Amino acid sequence: METNRNARIFIAILILIIIALLINNCTDRPSSKEIPPPSQTISLDQAQRLQEEYVRTRSEIVNKTLGFEDTRDFWFSLDSLEQYIRYVRSESAKQGLEDLGLRIFYAAYPEGGKEQWPDPGFSTVIIVPTNGKPSLGNGFFPMPPVQSTSGGIRAYNYGGAGKPPKKVR
Repeated sequence: METNRNARIFIAILILIIIALLINNCTDRPSSKEIPPPSQTISLDQAQRLQEEYVRTRSEIVNKTLGFEDTRDFWFSLDSLEQYIRYVRSESAKQGLEDLGLRIFYAAYPEGGKEQWPDPGFSTVIIVPTNGKPSLGNGFFPMPPVQSTSGGIRAYNYGGAGKPPKKVR
């Protein structure tokens, strides 16, 4: 009888340890392991030059046309973006979609209408999930990947907009 009780206590302790380890491993905390940047990253100096080129070649035209200084930078929290990516992955898995991506569109909040937009008249960006695989076309020449909008998965918006616009750095 004592052996049976000890075995139950041992099993209960073992189950508690396993649960604690699972909970500890499932938390979203930063890893101390170094992660290399994706190949598409650029330096802040390069980013600043790209922004300066936009301002030099487009910003004045946009602002003159609109009659006010439009926003040209947008901020999203990492937590919110990570949650959106988890959502897109989850919804895509339900639909059996593969080769996932995100397409970013310039957009603008309309003035008036039924919906209450945060910044009517100002620019914004929307992020739309895509999926697609490279396809062959026109004989033996490979065509660039064809991505389509992932059906039914919500787009992402409502970041913070810089008014007045912010500079890189």
